[in-house]
Amino acid sequence: MRETVARTFILVCLLCAILLLITVFWNSLGNTLRQTIPISRLALGRLRNKELESAEENNTRSVTQKPFVILVYTQFFGTKEWIKITDDCSSPEIPGNSCRKDKVDLTYDKKRYAESEFVIFHARDMPGVDHLKTIMKNKPSSQFWIYFLQESPNATPDTRPLNGMFDLTMTYRSDSDFWWPYGSYRGIPFEKTSQLDFSVGKDKLVSWMVSNCNSHLRNSFVHELQKYITVDVFGSCSGKFGEPKSCPHGEACRNIIKQYKFYLSFENALCEDYITEKYWGRIGDENVIPIVLGGANYSKLAIPGSYINVMDFKTVKDLADYLHYLDKNNTAYNEYFSWRQKYRAGREGWSFLCMFCETLRTDFKQRGRYKDLTGYWVGKGRCNEKDERVRRMWS
Repeated sequence: MRETVARTFILVCLLCAILLLITVFWNSLGNTLRQTIPISRLALGRLRNKELESAEENNTRSVTQKPFVILVYTQFFGTKEWIKITDDCSSPEIPGNSCRKDKVDLTYDKKRYAESEFVIFHARDMPGVDHLKTIMKNKPSSQFWIYFLQESPNATPDTRPLNGMFDLTMTYRSDSDFWWPYGSYRGIPFEKTSQLDFSVGKDKLVSWMVSNCNSHLRNSFVHELQKYITVDVFGSCSGKFGEPKSCPHGEACRNIIKQYKFYLSFENALCEDYITEKYWGRIGDENVIPIVLGGANYSKLAIPGSYINVMDFKTVKDLADYLHYLDKNNTAYNEYFSWRQKYRAGREGWSFLCMFCETLRTDFKQRGRYKDLTGYWVGKGRCNEKDERVRRMWS
């Protein structure tokens, strides 16, 4: 009996020792694997900055990350080197020093195509479909093609041959993977300051600079508006609206605009999120109130209280009557400049590099999501849907 108990005790001890040895071996193997398994570069790009810094500080991973190679494959309306990265991103919206220029390697050298993680194509300078199909044959599985465009779908080359080719988009649309709007704004701490009288020195009413004469909707609107209020039109199309007038580029033209109280910020196409320099370029020191006509949701994208929206009026005459009211009421007119106590145009320290880093900090969609690029860009672009509503303002 005693011998049986002794043998049982010895057997239990041996089993415990074996289990202990297995546990020690497994932990040692796990530590070795964690130190040697490489991390994919795209996975690193998606790590939160704090996580990456913590991993580096604790030396738990052997990380040797190279810069992301971004190949700009096309020109931009004939300009060869149209994207530049000269400084680190200094925006307070990007934490710490996580967006340094040494994190990306921007190149225009097509010989580096095979090593590039991202390849940018400007839609208006797009290579032929046969060329795209040829280089696609050698496209690395980890490479992302980016469809870049700042024009509206109405001014876009046919996208149907490109369906299934592009992985990401970089446009003014807020649902783009890389959002590159014409302008933006940010909130600032409210400061109560003495309100200036922005009507001083303005003895004229409405101005409009226009060079594209083919937008029949806005042309018809302006012709109708001229029945109720004086609108001075400048540019190559001005002869269609009365006596031809020119506005020289630069400071001389800005000085002309400063004489007016209102400016027609009319887009050439009414499309989703399409707000161009026609609005963003007129909220500076010219001190005019932009009158906007576009297909975007201005309450979502434009500076609150900085504009007059055509869509808020039932008829063109109603709009003209309101402008005459503001012309005679300086207090009401100056209200359209009170936004400057709460907001600033532009994002502090923002740049192409900041935009890129902001997207890298999110999870990319699976490659090939734009199998129907036309459905995304043209269909969801929602151009011309509001045209009839505008026409009803005078017909």
